[in-house]
Amino acid sequence: IKKLEKMQLWGIWDANTGKCTPSSSTQQEPQATRDNSEEDKRIQGVVQKRVGVYADKAAHPEFGKVLLLTSANAAYLPIYYTWRCWSKKHGLDWAVIANDDEAFGKLDEDRGIAVLGEQVRGMVGTGSAKLDKLGRNKYAVVLRIMRLAAVDVVFSDADNMFLKDPFARGVSLGDLIRSQKYDYVYQEELQK
Repeated sequence: IKKLEKMQLWGIWDANTGKCTPSSSTQQEPQATRDNSEEDKRIQGVVQKRVGVYADKAAHPEFGKVLLLTSANAAYLPIYYTWRCWSKKHGLDWAVIANDDEAFGKLDEDRGIAVLGEQVRGMVGTGSAKLDKLGRNKYAVVLRIMRLAAVDVVFSDADNMFLKDPFARGVSLGDLIRSQKYDYVYQEELQK
């Protein structure tokens, strides 16, 4: 509960009435640790440049309001760079959530988005409390992007390499997006 209170997500449910409080009709975004107006402008600039999923925006107008997004911190940059190579191979375009200042400084200025929550440094393994922070940061940035730019977001962890174009016709993800029938598509991370 303390974590939810800290993120300003607690208190939306009224246990006495069994209902959501009136303020719940507009979800509150976790507080950013940076100057919102300047950071919002920066986010909008990155989104405007990178929205469209493909580098060749005119060739795929059906993705004109879709942003491909990943994230990395400095320790994870080699994994991101590998993800980047595979994504470039398929002609994709994307933005990156920088989970720490060092990663932000190493990303292209028109591609990196500074994390809005607590910075997370170092490699993070399953079961780590830092992994929870990364998850909250991802959702906060995705929500901020969607609110500011009115775009759809496809989030891919950087260790999820695209061996083939995930947006091509006849490929599940691309076809789901083209159908415009879904508000949320989620793929479970399965053990191999």
